[in-house]
Amino acid sequence: VVIAETEQGRGIIGVIDGFKSKGIEAESDIKSRKEFLRKIGYKLG
Repeated sequence: VVIAETEQGRGIIGVIDGFKSKGIEAESDIKSRKEFLRKIGYKLG
């Protein structure tokens, strides 16, 4: 966790999780993800 402090107060700047991005979703990836979420009952909307 990266935190900054100024005269106005403190705040979280970001979180470092150690993993880099695997890439950008293609249209087929988006479709598969949405189908999976609907299958498990997650409301998209």
